[in-house]
Amino acid sequence: MYVVKVFHGYISKEGRRTRDKTPRNLLEFYTKKDSEKFADKIGGRVKKLEEITKA
Repeated sequence: MYVVKVFHGYISKEGRRTRDKTPRNLLEFYTKKDSEKFADKIGGRVKKLEEITKA
């Protein structure tokens, strides 16, 4: 699973930036290609979900 990181936060399921790292509240992508396409549109970057939950 992948999420999109933007300016000191992540994209939530509601489509807004949030600082909450809880996976159930974040917009998740199943493939890296899909997440990269979305990140390119909004100016974010892709992060793998396991990296977030370990922190």
